[in-house]
Amino acid sequence: MNRHSPLVASSSLSRGAGLLALALVAAFSGGCGHKIGDACSNSADCDPSGGTRTCDLSQPGGYCIVEGCDARSCPEDSVCGRFFPDPQFAQAPVACNPDPTVPSGCMADEVCVPDATLNNGTGASCVRASLEKRACVQSCGSDGDCRGGYVCRPFGICGAIRLTVDQNSAPKYCVPNVPASTQADGGVCPIT
Repeated sequence: MNRHSPLVASSSLSRGAGLLALALVAAFSGGCGHKIGDACSNSADCDPSGGTRTCDLSQPGGYCIVEGCDARSCPEDSVCGRFFPDPQFAQAPVACNPDPTVPSGCMADEVCVPDATLNNGTGASCVRASLEKRACVQSCGSDGDCRGGYVCRPFGICGAIRLTVDQNSAPKYCVPNVPASTQADGGVCPIT
Protein backbone atom coordinates (compact mmCIF):
# COMPACT_ATOMS: atom_id res chain seq x y z
CA MET A 1 0.00 0.00 0.00
CA ASN A 2 1.30 3.42 -0.92
CA ARG A 3 1.57 5.66 2.15
CA HIS A 4 1.24 8.71 -0.05
CA SER A 5 -1.94 7.70 -1.80
CA PRO A 6 -4.54 10.43 -2.43
CA LEU A 7 -6.94 8.74 0.01
CA VAL A 8 -4.43 8.92 2.89
CA ALA A 9 -3.43 12.49 2.00
CA SER A 10 -7.07 13.53 1.76
CA SER A 11 -7.83 11.92 5.12
CA SER A 12 -4.86 13.67 6.72
CA LEU A 13 -5.93 17.00 5.23
CA SER A 14 -9.51 16.54 6.44
CA ARG A 15 -8.31 15.62 9.92
CA GLY A 16 -5.93 18.60 9.96
CA ALA A 17 -8.65 20.98 8.79
CA GLY A 18 -11.04 19.58 11.39
CA LEU A 19 -8.47 20.04 14.16
CA LEU A 20 -7.76 23.60 12.99
CA ALA A 21 -11.49 24.42 12.96
CA LEU A 22 -11.88 22.93 16.44
CA ALA A 23 -8.91 24.94 17.72
CA LEU A 24 -10.35 28.15 16.24
CA VAL A 25 -13.77 27.51 17.80
CA ALA A 26 -12.14 26.82 21.18
CA ALA A 27 -9.99 29.94 20.95
CA PHE A 28 -12.86 32.19 19.96
CA SER A 29 -15.39 30.78 22.42
CA GLY A 30 -12.93 31.14 25.28
CA GLY A 31 -12.16 34.76 24.40
CA CYS A 32 -15.60 35.92 23.35
CA GLY A 33 -18.27 37.33 25.53
CA HIS A 34 -16.85 38.50 28.80
CA LYS A 35 -18.61 37.58 31.99
CA ILE A 36 -20.96 39.99 33.73
CA GLY A 37 -18.84 42.53 35.64
CA ASP A 38 -15.78 42.26 33.38
CA ALA A 39 -14.04 45.36 32.07
CA CYS A 40 -15.01 46.61 28.60
CA SER A 41 -14.62 49.57 26.28
CA ASN A 42 -17.66 48.84 24.09
CA SER A 43 -20.53 46.36 23.92
CA ALA A 44 -18.68 44.12 21.45
CA ASP A 45 -16.17 43.43 24.25
CA CYS A 46 -19.02 41.94 26.30
CA ASP A 47 -20.89 40.13 23.55
CA PRO A 48 -19.16 40.09 20.15
CA SER A 49 -22.08 38.18 18.60
CA GLY A 50 -24.36 41.17 19.20
CA GLY A 51 -26.37 39.42 21.91
CA THR A 52 -27.79 40.80 25.12
CA ARG A 53 -24.65 41.87 27.00
CA THR A 54 -23.70 45.52 26.84
CA CYS A 55 -20.92 47.68 28.23
CA ASP A 56 -21.84 50.21 30.91
CA LEU A 57 -19.24 52.89 30.27
CA SER A 58 -20.40 54.98 33.22
CA GLN A 59 -18.49 52.55 35.47
CA PRO A 60 -14.67 52.73 35.88
CA GLY A 61 -13.08 50.58 33.19
CA GLY A 62 -16.51 49.69 31.81
CA TYR A 63 -18.74 46.94 33.24
CA CYS A 64 -20.38 44.16 31.22
CA ILE A 65 -24.11 43.95 32.07
CA VAL A 66 -27.38 42.62 30.71
CA GLU A 67 -30.00 45.36 30.70
CA GLY A 68 -33.72 44.86 31.38
CA CYS A 69 -33.39 41.70 33.46
CA ASP A 70 -35.90 40.00 35.72
CA ALA A 71 -35.51 37.71 38.72
CA ARG A 72 -34.80 34.63 36.55
CA SER A 73 -33.01 35.95 33.48
CA CYS A 74 -29.44 36.68 34.61
CA PRO A 75 -26.52 34.45 33.63
CA GLU A 76 -24.68 32.35 36.19
CA ASP A 77 -22.57 34.35 38.66
CA SER A 78 -24.77 37.43 38.32
CA VAL A 79 -27.88 38.87 39.93
CA CYS A 80 -30.59 41.22 38.70
CA GLY A 81 -30.67 44.60 40.36
CA ARG A 82 -33.13 47.47 40.22
CA PHE A 83 -31.20 50.73 40.20
CA PHE A 84 -32.57 54.19 40.87
CA PRO A 85 -30.46 57.30 40.25
CA ASP A 86 -28.58 58.47 43.30
CA PRO A 87 -29.45 62.19 42.87
CA GLN A 88 -33.02 61.32 43.85
CA PHE A 89 -31.76 60.59 47.37
CA ALA A 90 -29.93 63.89 47.66
CA GLN A 91 -33.08 65.90 46.89
CA ALA A 92 -35.09 66.08 50.14
CA PRO A 93 -35.99 62.39 50.31
CA VAL A 94 -39.56 61.53 51.22
CA ALA A 95 -39.38 58.89 53.94
CA CYS A 96 -41.31 55.68 53.34
CA ASN A 97 -41.71 52.15 54.65
CA PRO A 98 -40.08 49.53 52.37
CA ASP A 99 -41.94 46.65 54.08
CA PRO A 100 -44.19 45.22 51.30
CA THR A 101 -46.81 44.10 53.84
CA VAL A 102 -47.75 47.68 54.83
CA PRO A 103 -48.52 50.83 52.83
CA SER A 104 -45.26 52.52 51.83
CA GLY A 105 -46.39 56.13 51.97
CA CYS A 106 -45.24 56.78 48.39
CA MET A 107 -47.32 58.10 45.50
CA ALA A 108 -48.78 55.60 42.99
CA ASP A 109 -45.97 56.32 40.47
CA GLU A 110 -43.19 55.93 43.08
CA VAL A 111 -41.25 53.06 44.61
CA CYS A 112 -40.09 52.94 48.23
CA VAL A 113 -36.35 52.31 47.92
CA PRO A 114 -34.48 51.23 51.05
CA ASP A 115 -31.17 53.01 51.38
CA ALA A 116 -28.57 52.38 54.05
CA THR A 117 -27.12 55.87 53.50
CA LEU A 118 -30.29 57.52 54.87
CA ASN A 119 -31.19 57.97 58.55
CA ASN A 120 -28.17 56.09 59.93
CA GLY A 121 -28.82 53.01 57.84
CA THR A 122 -32.52 52.62 58.52
CA GLY A 123 -33.93 54.92 55.86
CA ALA A 124 -35.88 54.58 52.70
CA SER A 125 -37.01 57.13 50.16
CA CYS A 126 -39.80 57.45 47.59
CA VAL A 127 -38.37 57.53 44.05
CA ARG A 128 -40.19 57.84 40.71
CA ALA A 129 -40.69 54.34 39.30
CA SER A 130 -39.98 55.58 35.77
CA LEU A 131 -36.34 56.22 36.74
CA GLU A 132 -35.66 52.54 37.38
CA LYS A 133 -32.97 50.74 35.40
CA ARG A 134 -32.54 46.98 35.66
CA ALA A 135 -29.29 45.18 35.01
CA CYS A 136 -27.60 41.87 35.67
CA VAL A 137 -24.52 42.67 37.74
CA GLN A 138 -21.73 40.43 38.99
CA SER A 139 -22.69 38.62 42.18
CA CYS A 140 -20.07 38.14 44.87
CA GLY A 141 -19.48 36.84 48.36
CA SER A 142 -16.48 38.99 49.22
CA ASP A 143 -14.26 41.72 47.76
CA GLY A 144 -11.93 39.02 46.37
CA ASP A 145 -14.67 37.93 43.94
CA CYS A 146 -14.60 41.34 42.22
CA ARG A 147 -12.03 42.64 39.76
CA GLY A 148 -9.45 45.27 40.79
CA GLY A 149 -10.99 48.62 41.73
CA TYR A 150 -14.33 47.03 42.66
CA VAL A 151 -15.71 45.82 45.99
CA CYS A 152 -18.51 43.50 47.06
CA ARG A 153 -21.51 45.32 48.58
CA PRO A 154 -25.06 44.38 49.56
CA PHE A 155 -28.10 45.81 47.83
CA GLY A 156 -29.88 48.59 49.72
CA ILE A 157 -27.27 51.31 49.21
CA CYS A 158 -27.66 54.33 46.93
CA GLY A 159 -30.90 53.23 45.33
CA ALA A 160 -30.09 49.59 44.54
CA ILE A 161 -32.69 46.87 45.16
CA ARG A 162 -32.12 43.17 44.50
CA LEU A 163 -34.59 41.44 42.22
CA THR A 164 -34.58 37.75 43.12
CA VAL A 165 -37.06 34.90 43.26
CA ASP A 166 -36.09 34.15 46.88
CA GLN A 167 -37.01 37.31 48.81
CA ASN A 168 -35.10 35.98 51.84
CA SER A 169 -31.82 35.86 49.93
CA ALA A 170 -29.27 38.60 50.49
CA PRO A 171 -27.09 38.68 47.36
CA LYS A 172 -24.21 41.09 47.04
CA TYR A 173 -22.72 42.55 43.88
CA CYS A 174 -19.51 44.19 42.64
CA VAL A 175 -19.48 48.00 42.60
CA PRO A 176 -16.71 50.53 41.99
CA ASN A 177 -14.54 51.18 45.03
CA VAL A 178 -14.95 54.94 44.92
CA PRO A 179 -13.38 56.93 47.77
CA ALA A 180 -16.09 58.35 50.05
CA SER A 181 -14.52 61.80 49.73
CA THR A 182 -15.57 61.96 46.05
CA GLN A 183 -19.26 61.26 46.70
CA ALA A 184 -21.89 63.55 48.13
CA ASP A 185 -23.41 60.83 50.31
CA GLY A 186 -20.14 59.20 51.38
CA GLY A 187 -21.24 55.73 50.20
CA VAL A 188 -20.41 53.41 47.35
CA CYS A 189 -23.03 53.81 44.63
CA PRO A 190 -24.11 51.20 42.08
CA ILE A 191 -24.38 50.80 38.35
CA THR A 192 -26.42 53.66 36.89
